[in-house]
Amino acid sequence: MFNNYKNSNLKNVIIFFFLFIVCSLFADKFAYAEIAEPKVGSVVGGSEQPSTTINSGDYDSFIHCNDRKLKKKLKMCDVKMRTVGDVLQVSVTLINVSKKTLNLHYKFMWFDKDNFEIRADTFPWIPITLHSKEQKSIQGVAPNPAAKSFKIKISLAN
Repeated sequence: MFNNYKNSNLKNVIIFFFLFIVCSLFADKFAYAEIAEPKVGSVVGGSEQPSTTINSGDYDSFIHCNDRKLKKKLKMCDVKMRTVGDVLQVSVTLINVSKKTLNLHYKFMWFDKDNFEIRADTFPWIPITLHSKEQKSIQGVAPNPAAKSFKIKISLAN
């Protein structure tokens, strides 16, 4: 009986290391695009701070999607952040650069100052339709004041 226990533990350890190695090898394939922590001033008396626009030559790196063809059809611009009260608010403009309508869904992922995700997998996917050459702004509000940065996941709607 003790021998079966050892074999079971050994099997679990081997499976763990195998999965760890596989995940490490493919980690760059599943990396999320990240928008840097906002550089906004402190909030005085709960008043709204001026928005901060992210100046980046490559907004496309902020889009995370599983489909490379989709990523070529979708561009991002005009990323803005501000704090209201102590809560981070963001606005991002998406552009459909293709000739066809895109039915998508997206969701925000929020991270604290140590880059730990806040309430992981609790935010819903939000549907959005972008017609050919159309631009739409999407907004997100952090769930609490601990959020200091965010990422956006975008996928084709099923």
